[in-house]
Amino acid sequence: MIKRITSLTLAFSGLTLLVSSIVLYIGPPSHVGHFSPWSFWGLSKHHWGAMHLNGGILFCIAMLIHVYHNWRLLISYMKRKKKQPPVSSYIPVFLSLVLTLFVCTGSYHNATPMKQIMGVARGLKMNLVQKYSSPPYGRSSDYPVAVIAAYMGWNTKAAFKQLQDNNIIVDSPKQPLMEVARKNRTTIGHLLDIMHTN
Repeated sequence: MIKRITSLTLAFSGLTLLVSSIVLYIGPPSHVGHFSPWSFWGLSKHHWGAMHLNGGILFCIAMLIHVYHNWRLLISYMKRKKKQPPVSSYIPVFLSLVLTLFVCTGSYHNATPMKQIMGVARGLKMNLVQKYSSPPYGRSSDYPVAVIAAYMGWNTKAAFKQLQDNNIIVDSPKQPLMEVARKNRTTIGHLLDIMHTN
């Protein structure tokens, strides 16, 4: 029963990790993801990150339990069978280690094909940065319009008036920028462009 539950948990949490990894791979960088209205399947960058982290922890716990219950089997994979030649019995262990080391060290040294995989991710993320723009500082989307304008060195009243003059529904200068963007179905980057008064 425990083995079955562990195996199924490994499969389901592994699937969660796979899906969340793909979404985080194609999604915007964190500073833009938290700043923009970006979402995938109705979940924000924060939600996908939390799902990935917690799914990973569950996967690791299930993997440790799986290793505990299948320890003898794992050891048998590494041991040489009596009728098997010494070299061929260690080939699976050797190849597994080489593959793992290749991916880990290749990622560190920016080797092919890891370099290309990271290049594609970087390209996808930069496209989303151009689409949504970068926040002036971390978690700025949670701050009121007036605070953002003051931080950027803009005239607060003029920035607020610019929003109203451009048909942006904004209740007060104390309203958080993210709330204004959601209400107007636009990006924070677009709001910042409007607020910027020379």
